Amino acid sequence: MNIILSFSLAFLAQVLVALIVIAHEHFWPAKAKDQSSHVQNLGIGMLGTATDFLAGSWLAPLSTLALNAAGGGYFVLPSAGWGLIVGIAIYVFAMDLGEYLFHRVQHAVPFMWAMHSLHHSDPNFGTTTTIRHFWLESWIKSLTIWLAIGLLLKATPLIVAVYGVISYYNFLTHANLRLNFRGGSWIFNSAAYHRLHHSSSPEHFDCNFAALLPIFDVLTGAYHRPRVGEYPDTGLNTGAKPDSVLQALVWPVRGLFTTSRREA
Repeated sequence: MNIILSFSLAFLAQVLVALIVIAHEHFWPAKAKDQSSHVQNLGIGMLGTATDFLAGSWLAPLSTLALNAAGGGYFVLPSAGWGLIVGIAIYVFAMDLGEYLFHRVQHAVPFMWAMHSLHHSDPNFGTTTTIRHFWLESWIKSLTIWLAIGLLLKATPLIVAVYGVISYYNFLTHANLRLNFRGGSWIFNSAAYHRLHHSSSPEHFDCNFAALLPIFDVLTGAYHRPRVGEYPDTGLNTGAKPDSVLQALVWPVRGLFTTSRREA
């Protein structure tokens, strides 16, 4: 029952954060858009949440902690006093690096792109685009990134929970807002920075993969600083997108045999 309660509270927290950001989008949008995408994105997000719950992949953080309890975790993170801040910083950096590598694979490997292209198919980039993911992706991430970090680092439940809260920042980086850190865009992700990653323009393809820390983009040559007032159209360059949540359920089938990185 405690696990179900924790999951429910985490889900409600995500909803609350999303609603706050959506409210800001409504009054201060970076670009006018069709609000109907919200409905489809919410449907796709609910589908992913339901399948995650049924399959147990939403337990990824608990699986990591269970792996630690079983002896996993080569490096023990400090968890008391000022050391706790260091432990959190190391864990966030490691998880963000894992997210970055996973994201690069999603764009480089055809069958992974066939799934991930659903996320990129939203022509109305905004807060709810955050949850517009093919339902199988979270399972794959749970069995790769989360387990790898569990084998590498031994973290306390508090450190893992703090990372979970920080990850809600993804709702802001996907927001249709004029949030641009300009000269500081190489330090931390922003809505303007990540919008370029979702751009339908070829000049922006394969840039700005970072979830939290753009330094990984800088080091790999994928960094593209957003210019002031640069808010390009988003979506796949072919204009392909699901017509319904049911199409999103089987989305990769139609993208397996295409050749363009942006087609689906």
